[in-house]
Order: sequence, then C-alpha cells, then structure tokens
Amino acid sequence: MRTILLAAMVGSTALGNTSFAQVQTCFRGCLTAKLTSSAIEDEEIRSFMKGCRDDCEAEAHDRLASRGLAGQIAACIPEPVADADLKKIRSASASFLAYANAFTWDLHNILDNKVVVRIEMSTQNLSLQDVVMSAGGTALPGETATFLISGFYDGYPSVRVTTRIKAIYACELK
Repeated sequence: MRTILLAAMVGSTALGNTSFAQVQTCFRGCLTAKLTSSAIEDEEIRSFMKGCRDDCEAEAHDRLASRGLAGQIAACIPEPVADADLKKIRSASASFLAYANAFTWDLHNILDNKVVVRIEMSTQNLSLQDVVMSAGGTALPGETATFLISGFYDGYPSVRVTTRIKAIYACELK
C-alpha cells in the first residue's frame, strides 16, 4: 500500500501553475523506477531518494559543464533571491512533499539569469521551537529540480502547519 501511495504522489500532476513536465523531474522519474516492491521500509525509500538526488545532481553538473558554467557556479557564493523572486518561484513550483521522514520540493527555476543552488525551509519541533533546514541542489534557468532534506520528521503535528520555504539561494550567470 505504501508503494502505491508514494508512486501516486510521485507521479501525480500538481495543481496550479505547474505542468506535468515540471513535476516529472529527474528525481521523480528515478524514484518511481526504484519503487517496485510492495514491502518497502522508510529507510530504504530515503536511501533511494539520496541515490536519485546524487544521480540527478551529477546530470545537472554535466549540463553546467557542457555550457561552460561549472567553474563559475562552483566559485560562486550564493546570494538569497529577492522576496519577489522567491514568491514567483514558489507560485511556479509544486507544493513540497513530506514522506518517509524526508522533505522534497520540486523547484521550478523561472529566473532567466540565475542557477538556484540551495533552499532553506523552516518548521517547528515538538517544543514549538523554530527549526531551519537547508538542502543543496542545482536548478538551472527554466528547469525543475528536486531539493531533498532527509531527517524531516513529518509526524510532528506542528510540522504540518508551520513548514514554509524561508529562502532560496542562487548564483547569477554572467
């Protein structure tokens, strides 16, 4: 049952401004291909998620290298995007998904001259203290990439209502 539910969430289309092409990221395609058993544990799902993230990041870095941008992005110190751009990216992207104690967000980079390399999200723990977590990744202009945070305990009641994208960091293309 868990596999069927996750596969439905991974393969489903998102609501709003996001098209299916944006939802079916490298990460989602990779993960769907690995979820073939009906008896799968959360730890194994997270392991698959990490492997898919690593494979997709390697592909993104290969695309950067083929465009001659790998050195520029590697040397860049990421800057937070303006609040208006953060809101545009959030509205162009599907909602985040928390499953198997992992957080994933399919970020659609609508910024023409920036590569998104990190996100920060905030939530609360059981003591209702704010917690900030970050994820690295590579979302090239016009592309959608999945950002993954493992160890995101979505079973906490407060997590369901307090989680939000706090910041997006990007490197400007020159």
